[in-house]
Amino acid sequence: MQIEKITRKGYSASLSKDQLWDIYKSMKTQRLLEDRLLKMYKGGQLSGAVYPGIGQEASMAGIAAGMDEKDIFGGTHRDLGVQIKKGVTLKEIALNFFGKHDGPSKGRDGNSHFGVVDKGTLMVVSPLPDSAPVAVGWALASQQSGSGVVAVANCGEGATATGTWHESINMAGVLNLPVVFTVQNNQFAYSSPNETEFGTPNVADRAAGYGIPAKIIDGNDIYEVIDVMHEACESAREGNGPSLIELVTFRHYGHAGHDPAEYVNEEVRDFWMKRDPIARFEDSLVDEGLFSTEQFVSLAEDLEAEIREALEWAKTQDDPDPSNEVEDMFADRTTPTISNDETNTKTMNYIEAITNGLDELMENDENVFMMGEDIGVFEGAFKATKGLFNKYGPFRVIDTSISEGGFTGAAVGAALAGKKPIVELQFYDFVYPALDQITTEAAKYFWKAGKSVPMVVRGPTGAGTRSGPFHSISPESLLAHHPGIRVVAPSNPYDAKGLLVAAVNDPNPVMYLEHKKLYRKPDLKMEVPLGLYEVEIGKGKVVRQGTDITLVTWSGMVPVANEAAEVLSKEDISVEIIDIRTIVPLDEEIILNSVEKTSNLCILQEDVPFSSIASEISSVVAEKGFWNLDNPILKVTPPNTHIPFAPVLEDAFIPSVEKVVKALKELQ
Repeated sequence: MQIEKITRKGYSASLSKDQLWDIYKSMKTQRLLEDRLLKMYKGGQLSGAVYPGIGQEASMAGIAAGMDEKDIFGGTHRDLGVQIKKGVTLKEIALNFFGKHDGPSKGRDGNSHFGVVDKGTLMVVSPLPDSAPVAVGWALASQQSGSGVVAVANCGEGATATGTWHESINMAGVLNLPVVFTVQNNQFAYSSPNETEFGTPNVADRAAGYGIPAKIIDGNDIYEVIDVMHEACESAREGNGPSLIELVTFRHYGHAGHDPAEYVNEEVRDFWMKRDPIARFEDSLVDEGLFSTEQFVSLAEDLEAEIREALEWAKTQDDPDPSNEVEDMFADRTTPTISNDETNTKTMNYIEAITNGLDELMENDENVFMMGEDIGVFEGAFKATKGLFNKYGPFRVIDTSISEGGFTGAAVGAALAGKKPIVELQFYDFVYPALDQITTEAAKYFWKAGKSVPMVVRGPTGAGTRSGPFHSISPESLLAHHPGIRVVAPSNPYDAKGLLVAAVNDPNPVMYLEHKKLYRKPDLKMEVPLGLYEVEIGKGKVVRQGTDITLVTWSGMVPVANEAAEVLSKEDISVEIIDIRTIVPLDEEIILNSVEKTSNLCILQEDVPFSSIASEISSVVAEKGFWNLDNPILKVTPPNTHIPFAPVLEDAFIPSVEKVVKALKELQ
């Protein structure tokens, strides 16, 4: 079989003999390792799946070789070659495939779904290309700090059809970020050929729509891949912004170990087998007189022995301990709590307290920055960022395009890179496009990869402003269902600022909910301390002492609860109101102690009833405080419907003082 020739011309021509050997070794290691893993999978010796990148070694090794050591890589399940070239060891890979405790994902995800952030590779997840926004966020952090780090966001051609890829590359183009988008076009997204995936002849044709340069290259020519990658990375490092590289390549096997790839015709396969990247590299190295065939054979024998040894060793290592799963969900805070003598105060309403908190946080820590739609010159839909753009500028108060998934994912990457991003959602209803990044990336990073993600996603929630079903959600139960994120919902100006400061200083992702009816509520003004202070996340508060009934609530329902309690006090019914303030973690102790005192429980929430926070609180009390109850637990909630627009319908939807009073009387 005639092998197509390749030659060194650009940056690759300056590589030393040792550097070329190292690149060749990484390619050969990948091939032999994946060949072995594939055989083990087919022989029933491996759980999970195997996604062989055999045939794409030049694309992977070349991408890594064109990057600087400090650069970061966000990849997919077929990028073991980059992991190897970036320094991830055979033992680390083997441990992950066997789901062992000391593997990169600690047994919490299998096969190639891992990254080693300390070695420059981001966590791999199944939804592709979910690491792209994270890479964009790391590039944003690099731009802000001037670190010189370039991020590489890699995927296959099939993933470029997703909104995630579009939002990522569009955001990078708008902000001129130091990121390189690489697309390994191996002709098939699973079984779908290119013509069913996108309407342009090439992936790279779309770069013009993002205002960035692009190149289409031979992904099986190791030298061309290295040269083009090096040029793109250095251009990004010099401040010239992102670029797109389409690496045309071919996988020798199917999408995964169970896929026989019968959809590939023999003519196509023969064409690409003549362009086998390892054979072409070997041929070139021999032609230059740098290495001999005997050296290649000797290296293969050594690598096969090393691979066998690593896999055999990994099988005998410790399995994960199930008892560690819950405690590993959240990173522990290591910084001290911020205190304040609270002698210097100012009267503020709810939104003023939030703005003041944002201002002081940014003033005290240059790593704190904000992203969101219309938060700059316009100062946000509700003016929560009033004055901040003029004070801190466009690099710390960043106006984004309409791309909740893109900028929320970017917050994950920026947080991993050492920043403290605050994302503003224009309305919390718009969290749905961002949920993929919140739950797939932010919520799982510490649990799976051992890296904390200190970020805050804040924005307006709640009904009562005649905003209809798409601007009125109470999302707490939706968010609380996903492990790995904290959820807070302050009900007054003092707590709003204190919980915001605590959220930004927490090492975990925090969802911060601001009820829009509280923003400028005329009778909700308080003395708020100037200077930073914290309200502890996970601690509720007794906002009204009582002896007859415990009423648990939070956020926009606290004023309703207070009004109802005042009405009942005239009838000698004493209501104790608990403002839980934090949904996750939930302060169970304060609720149980109150129920022990009153023997009656009612839960008031604005969210719909089914599978809700009220359901969870009821469950906790039924399990741990049942014998203290004199009556069944009552819940006052809206009906299980969407939030309507017409005033008469919305007023009927939201729990009213009258409904609360009626329910509480049933407990007497």
